[in-house]
Amino acid sequence: MDRIPAACLCSVACLAATVAAVHVARSQNNTHTRETIPVIQMDNVPLKDAISNLAQQTGENYILDPGLGSPWVGPDGKPGQQPSVTVRWENLSAEEALGRLLKEHGMAMVANPATSIARIAFTNQAITAVPAGAVGGTTNLIIPLVRMDDVPLDLAIQKLAAEAHLRLASDSALSVPSAQPGRGASSRPTVSVRWKNVTARQALTALLDNYSLLLVEDSATASARIVAKAQAQAGKSAQGK
Repeated sequence: MDRIPAACLCSVACLAATVAAVHVARSQNNTHTRETIPVIQMDNVPLKDAISNLAQQTGENYILDPGLGSPWVGPDGKPGQQPSVTVRWENLSAEEALGRLLKEHGMAMVANPATSIARIAFTNQAITAVPAGAVGGTTNLIIPLVRMDDVPLDLAIQKLAAEAHLRLASDSALSVPSAQPGRGASSRPTVSVRWKNVTARQALTALLDNYSLLLVEDSATASARIVAKAQAQAGKSAQGK
């Protein structure tokens, strides 16, 4: 296995000190074959856990919409109790089981070829794929494994930006749109993902898109900053007047 740069190890250690974990593996063989599972049984499993378990078994990279976290936000945009899953399915692949589970709960997995990281959300949210140009030019190497467990969003962004060799302008209070309408912004949501074979740019783009954020690069200063999509759109509208 290739050695992980000292700077990377330091970043991981710092995040661990905040009861979070980011793991970037530099060399790992990952194989996945689609196969039929004789029996899939769940008894009162939280829907989010059921989705995550099946999605991981498909071998696909994915990220859950912020509303599917804690607290749970339903398709009507209102917070409520997370549904539980009780099923017994026979002779289905993980892909088929995940598709059935999502359909039964009014959800869909939206593929994002540009990032290779799909987004799981309610179908009434009209999620669209990330444009190919959004990832930007990059010479970043493929990272075999990116794993985050309850990492604060701002720290996750900083880590991926560093991996992508991007210098973020100082922003001590990154604020993201809340998953709950009427509650304004949420400054510190957490991220839990497990992605395979992505570049740092792809991972960063997928993460920002999931939280309605954009990366704005400034070639003059060789720096970049994170802004809310709504803020960027408002700026464009103002310039157009």
